[in-house]
Amino acid sequence: MPEAIDYAERREHQRVPVVQALFLEVEAGGGRRQTESAVIRCETVDVSVAGLRLLVPQEIAAGSVLHIAVPMGDWKDNLELAGETKWCQEARGKPGYWVGIELNDTTRENMEKWCVVVQQLSAK
Repeated sequence: MPEAIDYAERREHQRVPVVQALFLEVEAGGGRRQTESAVIRCETVDVSVAGLRLLVPQEIAAGSVLHIAVPMGDWKDNLELAGETKWCQEARGKPGYWVGIELNDTTRENMEKWCVVVQQLSAK
């Protein structure tokens, strides 16, 4: 029987447990956003400067490119991030799926803002 892999030991960045509503959109093939799909409301489970684990209402295929809107302050502005689904599995004890997302292909300015958000959450 193969040994269980401890994924926590492989993480480069500290994960911060936090529940916050986010919105994401799955990109269709060819680099276009899916026009027929609605924006998915989801919640964070934990976050780091390099990625997020989300609770989503529907399965999202590994390798999917995502556009993520993080509401900021009074919800008038969103921090726009881009990422890729690394894995998706049924959430234990909750309706929906857990999705692991690696952040990438976003502007330096937005990544700097995201790092500040994660640092503020870590301090709480």
